Amino acid sequence: MLSAIRDIGELVIQKACEVEEQIRGKILSINLDTDKSSYSAIDIEDFDSERHKKNWYLFKQGASKGNVPSPFCPLTEPVKTYKKIEGWLNQCNDINENTLKDDSSRYLINKALEVLTVKREAIITDIAQKAKDIPKKESKFLTVKLDGKYLGEYEVFKKCLVTFDEKKRKRSANSGVCSICSMPDKEVSGKTDVFRFYTIDKPGFITGGFQEPHAWKNFPVCMECRTFLENGRKFLEGNLKFKFYGLNYLLIPRLLTGGQSLLEEVLDILSDTTKTVALKERIKNRITNDDDEILEYLSEEKDVLTLNFLFLQRQQSAERILLLIEDVFPSRIRKIFESKDNVDHIFNNGSDKGFTFGTIREFFSRSDDNKKQSDLNKYFLEIVDSVFKGSRLDFSFLLRFYMVVVRKEFINEGYFSFRIKDALMNTVFFEYLGLINFEEVRNMEEGLFSSVFAQYGKSFGSSAKKGVFLMGALTQMLLNKQWIERNARPFMKKLKGLKMDEKDIKALLPEVQNKLEEYDAFDKGKRLTASETAKYLLDAGDGWKMPVDEINFYFACGMNLVDSIADIVYPKN
Repeated sequence: MLSAIRDIGELVIQKACEVEEQIRGKILSINLDTDKSSYSAIDIEDFDSERHKKNWYLFKQGASKGNVPSPFCPLTEPVKTYKKIEGWLNQCNDINENTLKDDSSRYLINKALEVLTVKREAIITDIAQKAKDIPKKESKFLTVKLDGKYLGEYEVFKKCLVTFDEKKRKRSANSGVCSICSMPDKEVSGKTDVFRFYTIDKPGFITGGFQEPHAWKNFPVCMECRTFLENGRKFLEGNLKFKFYGLNYLLIPRLLTGGQSLLEEVLDILSDTTKTVALKERIKNRITNDDDEILEYLSEEKDVLTLNFLFLQRQQSAERILLLIEDVFPSRIRKIFESKDNVDHIFNNGSDKGFTFGTIREFFSRSDDNKKQSDLNKYFLEIVDSVFKGSRLDFSFLLRFYMVVVRKEFINEGYFSFRIKDALMNTVFFEYLGLINFEEVRNMEEGLFSSVFAQYGKSFGSSAKKGVFLMGALTQMLLNKQWIERNARPFMKKLKGLKMDEKDIKALLPEVQNKLEEYDAFDKGKRLTASETAKYLLDAGDGWKMPVDEINFYFACGMNLVDSIADIVYPKN
């Protein structure tokens, strides 16, 4: 993965592609006059990407996390953020004279520190007051202006920034082989900071007797590769970062032999605003909730490249890999879209309601509606990983989560909307991809509803499943009749909150039939449905070896898809 990011970074530099970091917010600038040794005011202005590109802000995302000194900081608490800027200027003052030979540079730093110290209370009060005028949701940054200029407009402060960066790297540097480019006799360092998967500040991450000077042995990277990685990461963040149902991932293309021109084409399209707009217009078929998704476009390519999906979570100054899906071929992406198209065709989904990963996410988001954050990300990402890699899923595991949502809807609303249908859509999607296999049991000869079962592949591969499905449909016919007659569905109490076992299902058939007779509603269509139900249940025999969740899943499917049964037993002509 890192070598792929390095290649992207190298190509970005070669082609001079724009690497734009999407940063928005308000900047609060402390205006100091060094000639008069005075403080004038706090200015508020919008974050300017052009100034950021010129490095006037001396801002690097993530560099000022925690209590680390910085000349440009996200504003949290005025006092703490103020101390970060003061601390950074003090570090500049401590640099040896070989770096800052110019007396004017020393004078500039000392004057800035003098005013910040004398006027500290007044400045902090003004910062707090100005911050109140900015909406809480909007990002806020704090920095200093000297004589109307940003710190990055002075060479002395640029030199300081470079010096601090080099010092950090050299604390863990040696001569060796780069782990990215494999070139020997390079000056390598274990302090890259491009991805913060680990830190050398904590003993558990350092090899060689837990001594920081030996940390380079863990992850030796040469200075050239570090530059390429930085540019590659910035390009990914600006162009190939996508939303994924409360999570984010970086899409990292990796070239195989002879595919250099293809990577150039992809980077060219993503770097050109006009082409990107045209690409968005062209792509209508999506499988995630991100309007900028380009997976369908990449699925049309030949297998001369692979795709890596990196799901990252920021945790203060560190990053944690939630999931890394490596080496996914375009042909696999095509297979996923074919499965999506198959599901949409079966369930007559319109273009605005097509199957997506969001259909899966509905069942793997929160274990409790009262929880503010998703606590089922682990399970959801395991399923996503299986979809892209083609690894097997346990159907009983899926059913457990399906039925939690379905039962909750059944009890709270007393009727189904789309949840059970979505669960069946997921099942057909996984079965088409070969992620779940259903054991095919000896079947009876084709019956009245064979066309209905055939739509859903091997999901209804046994007489027991078909019988339970039809029992659900017949029960829903009764519930519909009760609603028409009484504006209520008292028979729902017999369904035990959808926790019925094999014995309960078999006992349900005569009860439903008897109730329909009482309502004088056991007409020809319902008799045909009851007859087919009985045939399948008798053919299934005893001891179905179906868990309770599975039995009630197929029963609920029958309830929700009753119209497909009604269309056959009550033909319009």
